[in-house]
Amino acid sequence: MFFAPRPLVSSAATVVNDGQSRSWAIAGVVLLLLVAGLRLIGLDHLPVWHDEVFTLVRVFGHPAGLWETLFSGRLLTPDEVLVFQRPDLSKGWGDTLRALAEHPEHAPLYYLLGRVTAMLPLDPVTALRGTSAVFGILLPFGAFWLMRELFGRGPVPWVAAALVAFSPLHFLYAQEARQYALWTLLVLASSASLQRALDRNRARDWWLYGLMITLGLYSHLLFVLMLPVHAAYIWLGGARSSDLRGRMQDLPVRSWLLAVGVAAFLFLPWIIVLVAGFGATVGHTEWMDRAVGAQRNLLAWGGHIVRAFLDVSPQPQPPLVSMVLIVPVIAGLVVYLVRAPRPRLWLLVLIALAYLGVVLGPDLLLGGSRSLHVRYGLPAVLAVQLMMAWVVGSALARTDMLRPLAAAVLAVAMVFGSYSQWRILSAETWWSKHFSAWNPEVARTVNALERPLVVVSPSGVAAGELISLAYRLGDHVRIRGHDSDGKAVTRLDGFGGLVLLLPSEELRASVGPDALPEPIAGTWQWFLVRPSGKR
Repeated sequence: MFFAPRPLVSSAATVVNDGQSRSWAIAGVVLLLLVAGLRLIGLDHLPVWHDEVFTLVRVFGHPAGLWETLFSGRLLTPDEVLVFQRPDLSKGWGDTLRALAEHPEHAPLYYLLGRVTAMLPLDPVTALRGTSAVFGILLPFGAFWLMRELFGRGPVPWVAAALVAFSPLHFLYAQEARQYALWTLLVLASSASLQRALDRNRARDWWLYGLMITLGLYSHLLFVLMLPVHAAYIWLGGARSSDLRGRMQDLPVRSWLLAVGVAAFLFLPWIIVLVAGFGATVGHTEWMDRAVGAQRNLLAWGGHIVRAFLDVSPQPQPPLVSMVLIVPVIAGLVVYLVRAPRPRLWLLVLIALAYLGVVLGPDLLLGGSRSLHVRYGLPAVLAVQLMMAWVVGSALARTDMLRPLAAAVLAVAMVFGSYSQWRILSAETWWSKHFSAWNPEVARTVNALERPLVVVSPSGVAAGELISLAYRLGDHVRIRGHDSDGKAVTRLDGFGGLVLLLPSEELRASVGPDALPEPIAGTWQWFLVRPSGKR
């Protein structure tokens, strides 16, 4: 085969007898399960944010009546708003599929699995987040599998699994009712199964790879980048030969093409949905083109990498902190590029470059804000973590002074991760909830008012934000959607306080000159109306 045998990290690893190795392996698995199992704790403690709201709306097949109910102009209770977050016996799988087809930019696998778990006797939010948590628990073992296939036995796979298990970033997305934990797991599993197929070249391994690719495509549309990544990796694996024709004959091109072809055929139904809904897909993703500046995007990526290891504040990391903490990561990446065995080192490099390029590239060249959202670049961050795992793990296998240094680095990373996860579990909200992060504080403000009325103007985020807030509103709160006729929806009619969600010009005008809306909790979407004399 054109790929060299998996390198041994160190011959020192062979001195431990098989019985001791099994004991350590069992202890390692138990520790990983305990740490990863924390993803199942406190699934309902962070706010349900805008995107999660629509996960439940689509899973339960509700979109058809959502807008008409929320913006009918009649008074609603929080419970009447939250009906769109619960299953409806009158809506079946067909309603779920129609709801998913209206947003073809989201591949359907996670949502269909969520429909199954939502049938369990659990709170819907817990069920959907629990689905993500299961994939989050498997993620460290996916990291172990990939690094074992790439670099063989030794400390490296265990370090990779530990860094992923203790990572606060993966902890957050394992507790979110979205598809990101599933997607990143399949990025690892497809890459590990590819390396396994390349090393063994058996039909069953190639079929396993084809299955992983198929599931990956159905998990997230950006998974399609793994196809050119894997193709480039296969080509680089045979690039040692100077004879191009001989090199190409040695490459398992036909096996790879067959696996990818079967996966593409199985993905064809969703390709048809994408083509039919192309206009809707473009409209739903236009917000990414909002320009925020190159400096801000670059600083955001520094923060993303740091949060993979340390994340202790609901607020984004200060740029200076990110710049300081990113230095050892950059140093580790340099060591990986110089010292890691070729051609196997290229797989992680290609994954990082592909997802960094597709997210950061358009932002720098055309302007945009994709880089502010780490969820689109999670595979790149994960690849960086695994490269760091090789550096630390290979140093642990040595017998010189680098070994205690590597052990100290790993210990610090585990302490950082443990403290970060404890902070997240103790918090009321976190930055990963984006513009819904401060809805708990907004809800406290609303609940403290005497006979409060929440008035909502139609907008792209209105429905999601209103439902997100409704989770925390008291029964005494009433909600009214600003109807299309622009009637006097702000008349208090016995209500003592008025809160507005992204009020339109008509709604602001109807408030009257004697009342001045002011932002609540520093948000840009929620406003409290106070008479001018009571500010």
